[in-house]
Amino acid sequence: MIVKSRIQKTTRPLVVALLSSLLPLTTFPQSENKQSAPTTQIVLLGTGTPSPDPDRSGPATAIVVNGTPYLVDFGPGVVRRAAAAYQKGVKGLSIVNLRVAFLTHLHSDHTAGYPDLILSPWAVGRNHPLEVYGPKGLNEMTEHILKAYQEDIRIRLKDKEDVPGAREGYKVKAHEIKPGVITKTRT
Repeated sequence: MIVKSRIQKTTRPLVVALLSSLLPLTTFPQSENKQSAPTTQIVLLGTGTPSPDPDRSGPATAIVVNGTPYLVDFGPGVVRRAAAAYQKGVKGLSIVNLRVAFLTHLHSDHTAGYPDLILSPWAVGRNHPLEVYGPKGLNEMTEHILKAYQEDIRIRLKDKEDVPGAREGYKVKAHEIKPGVITKTRT
């Protein structure tokens, strides 16, 4: 119970700040001014727990604003669940569009999909660095993941020598943050 309470204290402000910065810019399909109003889709990509339930992917939510996806957490299966949502019509969740993510906390069920989020979209064409915002420890985790996959990155870079942006697509700009407004989007 103590751990759960501590997580809620740190997670809730991050999620509230994220939603607060995105939702004022959004309207939902009932809006009368559909052409100029921003649209938002919230997609639950995974609702699992640390238990390996074969019917549920790890915690991950996508908030798609005007076709731009913002991920909250990246549990196991996040990239494949985003690909499935894209195939079902959520066009903002094209894998190469996965460029911004927010991490609520460093538990493994919320982070095990991080290497996949870094590498798979790049392997299929993302040519911009991944921007990730999260708690203290995110920078170190990111460095270790990139080091663990350095041989894979080296080989893929050699294979992509003539591909524009290929040298950027695997990079990560990790930002360690504190509760509060993290970023604001503009329409």
